[in-house]
Amino acid sequence: MSLKNVNHQKRSFTWSMEKPSAKDYFLTVFIFAVCTLIGLLFQKLNFTDTNIVTIYILGVLLTSIVTDGYLCSVAGSFLSVFLFCFFLTEPRMSFKTYAVGYPVTFFIMLISSVLTGALAAKLKTHAKLSAQLAFRAQILFDTDRLLQKAKGETEILDVTCTQLLRLLNRNITAYVVENGALSEGKLFSGEKGDTEDFLIPEEQQIARWVCENRQHAGASTHHFPQAKCLYLAIRSGDNVYGVIGIPLQKETLDTFEYSILLSVINECALAMENAKNALEKEKNAVMAKNEQLRADLLRAISHDLRTPLCSISGNADMLLGNSDRLDEATKHQIYSDIYDDSEWLIGVVENLLSITRLNDGRLKFKFTDQLLDEVIAESLRHISRKHDDYKIVTDCEELVLARMDVRLIMQVLVNLVDNAIKYTPPGSVIFIRGTKTDGKAQISVEDNGPGIPEEMKTHIFEMFYTGKTTVADSHRSLGLGLALCHSIIEAHEGTLVLTDHDPHGCNFTFTLPLSEVTLNE
Repeated sequence: MSLKNVNHQKRSFTWSMEKPSAKDYFLTVFIFAVCTLIGLLFQKLNFTDTNIVTIYILGVLLTSIVTDGYLCSVAGSFLSVFLFCFFLTEPRMSFKTYAVGYPVTFFIMLISSVLTGALAAKLKTHAKLSAQLAFRAQILFDTDRLLQKAKGETEILDVTCTQLLRLLNRNITAYVVENGALSEGKLFSGEKGDTEDFLIPEEQQIARWVCENRQHAGASTHHFPQAKCLYLAIRSGDNVYGVIGIPLQKETLDTFEYSILLSVINECALAMENAKNALEKEKNAVMAKNEQLRADLLRAISHDLRTPLCSISGNADMLLGNSDRLDEATKHQIYSDIYDDSEWLIGVVENLLSITRLNDGRLKFKFTDQLLDEVIAESLRHISRKHDDYKIVTDCEELVLARMDVRLIMQVLVNLVDNAIKYTPPGSVIFIRGTKTDGKAQISVEDNGPGIPEEMKTHIFEMFYTGKTTVADSHRSLGLGLALCHSIIEAHEGTLVLTDHDPHGCNFTFTLPLSEVTLNE
């Protein structure tokens, strides 16, 4: 892009020497008219000419403050000399003077007034420039802060264009790369004028050329100079994330504005690259986690399912080969072992299928209104035969109606009760309580077993986590039951928590949304 270093100086000079407005003319005339009246008053009070000259110099200062640029200040300097000469020196209403030293006084007054006005206007200009620089620095700081908070390429581009709109006070057009192609343009406008022509097909074609060639193009460049906008690629290295267009119909950007523009666009590119890297990192983390879960599943199936399968196979082989030599009690025990191992395998497979469908979003929910006491009673009919060695006590409030998928909630209760049976000695007491608490239906499964160590509680709902607990029947858990329960309850917009049961044992408590009961009288 061709930009001359003198552009900034030219624009500053033009801005300082801009044509005064009618308001500036009026203020200038008014100020020096007041100065003349004050001068006439001072003469009647026999003040010296030095005091009157000071009043006019003060008028020049005021003119420099309340008007824009240098022209009114310089014009006021000459006007003050003419007014002083015409109204306040003898003979009045004439530019002649009888005093020998007045021409020198007029000359010194003119020089003083011009210098005073020029210095005052220059200070005012520097103050404006300082305020503008402070504003731009604040914009850059806010841009960096907002880009750090933005998520996604679209939000990052919106933040960048909004800040450029504030910074340059120009309309901004923006394009983002989506799936390898440049999207339709978006206009960020601070004015209510007709700006639709910035997104015409010809302009969009130039933006696509910039994206494909990774070069600046458009107004004030060698490529497509007839364009209405200057187009710059948002890129980091060889990666292009979007294109930004700056309308340049009336005047070009000076070097300072252009450097700030590039700084903002580079920050935008860096933010987009960081967002892309974060997204890829997240995807890689998910893939790594899935691979780990898959490896854990294969390990669990290959090692932990082998024991019950070998037991079933061995017991079946014994029945086939030695059935005639076994008494009825022994046969009954073998049948019971085969049944228990089969039930355990069925439960594992059911949990595995359910949690897989739930995580994949393929599990269909059928929500209905159900009474808690009926759901608990039905769940106990599906508990394994080993519950005969335990005392299961239920205590449920009447007419507690909850919104649930009854099949999945029964699976949660079966898993929690089986978990209590598995990790507590025979003869233990298991309590199942159903209550209405804080506008929720609440069910808790309590046992008086040895409990769970503190270091295991934070991992108890993770998939394939089994801890170091030894199970009495040598069937090692796959660590799916509690993870499945947690996922099901979350899908019901409830919570599943583990607390200690006093004086010892565990208390698994989960909540379900209540249903409204309508009574027809």
